[in-house]
Amino acid sequence: MYSLMVCDDEQIMIESVRHIVEKEFSNIRIIATARSGREAIEKTLTIKPDIILTDIKMPGINGLDAVKEIKKVHNDVKIVVVSVYEFFEYAKQAVELGVSEYLIKPVKKERLVDTLRRIVNQLDDERRKYRWELEAKERIEKMLSAVEHSFIYSLLFAQAQKNDISRYKKEFFDIDNETGFIVVLTFRKKDRKEWNDRVDRKEWKDCEGRNEWKVMKDSYDTRLGDSFADEELYTLLKNNLKHRCKCIVGPVMLDRVVVYVAQSIGDLYQQRVQAISCIEEVMDVLEKKYDIEFKAGIGRIHGDEDIMISYQEALKALNSDEDGRIVHIDDIAPDIYDIGYEISLLEQKLIISLENGDVQRCLTILSDIFRKHPNFFEQDSIHYRIIEMMAAIRRIATENGIRDNTEPGCYFKRILCCRSREEFEQICTEEVRQIACRIIARKKSNIGKLVEMTNRLINERFSQDLNLEDISKELHISPQYLSRLYKNETGENFIERLTSVRIENAKKLLKENRYSIKEVCYMSGYSDPNYFSKLFKKHVGLSPTDFQKQALGGA
Repeated sequence: MYSLMVCDDEQIMIESVRHIVEKEFSNIRIIATARSGREAIEKTLTIKPDIILTDIKMPGINGLDAVKEIKKVHNDVKIVVVSVYEFFEYAKQAVELGVSEYLIKPVKKERLVDTLRRIVNQLDDERRKYRWELEAKERIEKMLSAVEHSFIYSLLFAQAQKNDISRYKKEFFDIDNETGFIVVLTFRKKDRKEWNDRVDRKEWKDCEGRNEWKVMKDSYDTRLGDSFADEELYTLLKNNLKHRCKCIVGPVMLDRVVVYVAQSIGDLYQQRVQAISCIEEVMDVLEKKYDIEFKAGIGRIHGDEDIMISYQEALKALNSDEDGRIVHIDDIAPDIYDIGYEISLLEQKLIISLENGDVQRCLTILSDIFRKHPNFFEQDSIHYRIIEMMAAIRRIATENGIRDNTEPGCYFKRILCCRSREEFEQICTEEVRQIACRIIARKKSNIGKLVEMTNRLINERFSQDLNLEDISKELHISPQYLSRLYKNETGENFIERLTSVRIENAKKLLKENRYSIKEVCYMSGYSDPNYFSKLFKKHVGLSPTDFQKQALGGA
């Protein structure tokens, strides 16, 4: 339903329009009338009609001047000017003001009806477009939210390469920085403190059994989860963070949210202060609106390829015993930040590189560990921590299908019996090198088999309705991965290969001169002879008919 306001100083004109509208339109309703330009302006301010039909000659402010003022406050309104004046100057002014139609009195019923129908159609189109834009915006927001969550997962679980991370940050989030830091936030309802106090007082010992204690704890944990289950709270957190800094906000994971903040490396102290201040401002906003308390841990600034380190630092800061709602890793006392933790971070980087088969990076990281701890051989805690790391590396090798006939006990006996730092480092380096090389070789072998199987399926089924999805489903991998893998390994994409095989088959059949062009088309996997002919000429330089004549003539 659309609303119409009729503006004319002659009541007979107003009644005439009312009669026509009520008889001809079920989707237009006259909601107001005005007998002067001023009255039209004042009523527009309050009722905002969809359509205004106005005369030019009215007492006081004339129709065109009224239109000018109305457009200032309600620019989307459709306006039809009705006047006895045929002057070009008036029509020109009306066009400049964006008037939809200029009608000359007396207006025929058919002309008025046609004009209003055309305007209604325009309004219908505009409303459809507006709804579509809202729906599109909503879909984009949902998509970006999903991309945002996937991005955080990829960062934390090392599922994306540095180039992919940089590209997604630029394309989806308009972030150019290649460095940043992680913030881990936890929220809890303030009555959670009651639980902590009861635990401190050992009241759980008074429970009849462990199950009763667990039920009591779970009831508190449920209330804790409820604080983040509130979508409004999460949205408010997200919007406030994005207002204050360039960041990517992850999903709620148990009782916490992980945030990636883009930040160039500059004055590290000043940046630490600013980061803490930013988080405090956001939390103050949330605490005023919700009955919650929070704690945040902040990691150091790292490159995207090492952002997992910042995440681990943020967790360590979050779980520390330091007072305060917000703890930066650099504010933790020196005795808390132990060497074992630093080796753990390097171990994670080493394992990621190992699983990727990046031999050189593996050796660089291992060298960094030994370089940073030159006296490890004399320090039992560090010495045994590196041995534990080597055990993790052998586990990764097993998980990647790398079998070693040597008994694990023999290997560890060998490194435990090393008599010097150099001998120990050499054994570890050679072990890492061999495992990384075997993993990359295995990956290449698997890739080669996938490419080989893809080519075999193309050669077997090119005459069928074959596509990338069919092949990837049979190979149990995603179409996107297969497409990227095939292109990287062969230098051509899947459809190029399939087309090449089909065209070669067509050339062979045409030379045999046993089938018609249409039959050759179908036997080569195409259903449209016209399309087949165009494609054939594009690749061969001749039409199928000309190619056949040339081939037979040459024979």
